[in-house]
Amino acid sequence: MEFIFFQKGFGEMKRFLAACLLIMATSPVLRAQEHAADEWVTFTSAPGRFSVLLPEIPTDKAATTQSEHGPYNTHLFIVRTERSVFLVGWVDYDPSFNFSIQSELDANRDNFVNGLKSKGIDISVVSTTKITMNGNPGIEFIAETPDTVYKSRVYIIDRRPYQLIAGSSKSRDDSTNVARFFQSFKLLSR
Repeated sequence: MEFIFFQKGFGEMKRFLAACLLIMATSPVLRAQEHAADEWVTFTSAPGRFSVLLPEIPTDKAATTQSEHGPYNTHLFIVRTERSVFLVGWVDYDPSFNFSIQSELDANRDNFVNGLKSKGIDISVVSTTKITMNGNPGIEFIAETPDTVYKSRVYIIDRRPYQLIAGSSKSRDDSTNVARFFQSFKLLSR
């Protein structure tokens, strides 16, 4: 699986999280056998400083990219089931790179949609809502293709953008697992 990066928006910074969404959206949703809700496991990332429930333990797909704003490190974890795809990722920017929080949140949503459109996928944003986690700013957005619903939450926590995504087939309801995934995301103390 390759990382595809897009340039758009604030500071022309290449957006890893948008690339993650493209990978999810263009990958087949069907893969592993379906997991019952009680078979989910707690995945903890010490470097990511979070834990989340997933159908199985994912592996870290990490990359360091050079940019005009200095290097940035990305981490991506993806699990696919018969009904859905679940993703958690984060970016560590160079400490000298200063970004607008709202612009960063919006760019992740917009780059996801525009990246899929550039691949010929018919997608539109259905809703965007401002949210918070422990006082940290974020957005939740829902985007749809003719076959798939994507729900995403993006948070900025200590200069680190986190993105959670669940993509589900419209023909197979997986709303219980999608809700469980989002509700289980917890930040770990340093």
